[in-house]
Formats: sequence, C-alpha cells, structure tokens
Amino acid sequence: MEENKQIKILSIDGGGIRGIIPAKVLAELEEKLKEEHPEKKLHEHFDLICGTSTGAILAIGIALGIPASKLLEFYKDNAKIIFPKWFLKILPSKVRILAGSMYSNKFLRKKLKDVYTEANSGVEPLMNDLKTNVCIPTFNGGMGEINVLKTKHNPEFVRDYKLPAHEVALSSASAPVYFPPHTFSYKNKFGEGHNINMIDGGVFANNPSLIGVLEATDKMGYEFSQIKLLSLGTGKGRHIIKSNWKPKDLWYWLIPKPRLLDIILDSQAQITEQYIDFFQRTLKDKGFKYLRVQYDMGSDTIDLNESSKKQLMNLESIGDELSKKNLPKIINFLK
Repeated sequence: MEENKQIKILSIDGGGIRGIIPAKVLAELEEKLKEEHPEKKLHEHFDLICGTSTGAILAIGIALGIPASKLLEFYKDNAKIIFPKWFLKILPSKVRILAGSMYSNKFLRKKLKDVYTEANSGVEPLMNDLKTNVCIPTFNGGMGEINVLKTKHNPEFVRDYKLPAHEVALSSASAPVYFPPHTFSYKNKFGEGHNINMIDGGVFANNPSLIGVLEATDKMGYEFSQIKLLSLGTGKGRHIIKSNWKPKDLWYWLIPKPRLLDIILDSQAQITEQYIDFFQRTLKDKGFKYLRVQYDMGSDTIDLNESSKKQLMNLESIGDELSKKNLPKIINFLK
C-alpha cells in the first residue's frame, strides 16, 4: 500500500426513523461538495461506507448513487406506513408483544427493492452492483453468529456480493420486537442460497465505525495513519429509569416501546465512541483521523419508530442544525 495513500470511510449509525438526521447531513454535504465537484456523486468521495440498520439503508442507497436528498424524502414519505400507529391501537398494550413483532416488514422490503432497483436502471441490484465498497453489520440468527455483509473488495470474499441489496439492508434493519427476523432466498447469475432469521446489526455494532477501521486495516491493507473516518450518529439519548415502588418487569422493558432494545442500541453506539478515543490516545501520532457528528438529545429522546409529522420535522431540524455547525469541518476533513 502506498505510504501517502488515504482511505476515506463513512460510517452511519443505526436508529430507525432517526436516520433522518444523518440523511439530512449527507444531503447538505452532497450539495456543498457539488460546488467544487459538480460531476461527482456522494459515494465517489468515500472509499468505504459502513452502515447499520437505518444506516445500512442509507449506506447501500448512497453506494448505488441515489442522492441523499432522495433518501431523506424516502424516510419522510414512508414513515407512517413503515411505523403505522393504528397497529398499536388495535392490540391491548400487554398482549402486543404476543403478536411476534410490532410491525410487518413487507412494506419496507418492497419500498427498498423499488428504490434500489430504480437507481440501478430498473434491474434489481446485488451487492456486486454497488459503486463503492460497503460493509453492513447484521446478526445471523440461523447460525447464531455476527455477520458483516460486504462488497467484493477482497479476494477472500466469495458470497456476500451475490446477495440482493434490499435483502441485505432489511437484514440489518430488522430490529427485534420492532420487526420480525428476516429470512430470504436468492438465485441469480452468481449462485443461490438462503439466509435465515437475520436481525439488526445494532445488537453488536449500532455504531459501525470500528467495523470500518478493522476492514480498512485487516482486509484492505491500510495503516491506521492512512484512515480518515467520518462517523454520523442518529442522536444520543439519555435513558432515565425512574425510581418507584413497582419493580421493573417484562412489560416495563418492552411496552409501550422496547426500552431495553433502545438502551442497548444507544449504549453500543456510545461505547464505540469511547473505544475509538482509547485507540486514538494509544496510537497517538500513528492514529487515524476521526470526525464524529452526533446530537445529544438528553432525556428528550425521539423514539426509533416515531412517525408523527411534528417529530419528523424535529429530526430534520436536528440534521439541519448539525449541518450548519459541522459542514465546514466535514469539507476540510475530506480534503
């Protein structure tokens, strides 16, 4: 590997509908970059894109050349259908969990397939069709092990590139309780196979920044000092567990929203930031360049399955505010 060569990595956290935040930041970034490079699409400014859950949806969309502004509209236009409120009103709160999952994934799967196919000239895209290198964390329930589904950027990778892009995105976005585990089969010119009970990669890598760092060094041959990592969050919550006389039971953790999962996802993203800080302190001048763009929501956390117009506007407003504060830093960082 050339000593002065760099690898630019984009990492996008999971966070359900809060994917609006990084989508807005990326839309503003894309417009700003066009001022100097009007011929370039956003994916051409990065050598590797890592995304978990909602970040996986964005990562694959960007890697297909879809404008970030269009991905932002995807969230705003489909939130109410992906997370329908009527479902919650039909079932009594304490039996809702018995339905298996809060939402069906059928509409989300169809929309992802349609949007990705349109971006690929009407042909259903595979991971092999992505225009830049991509890593998508997911948990393989059928095998009981973590998976990071990847493009074919290393000769060792002999399977993931065959997978349909929308199935990969949905696999990473199938958060337990919110959506059922995702099982799918594929058959195309590269081969055929089955993936069983894939669930949200956020259970181990809601912030996939370290996935990107490990991929760049272990599989792509870069040194730490050659890495530039831009990491976009979906809002950091402060989950307060209030004290009262009643012990916390199953219903508290899962009803009316899956508090336990929300805490796990937010906590994983936060500990990753601390791991990276540790790496930077340890590696010192041999460390990688790192820029984290995140918003602290405090205790006013916006639910991952929010779909009200007011809260969607709040999320976009947060993304807009992050853009105003960070775009100059991001542009200089990427140069």
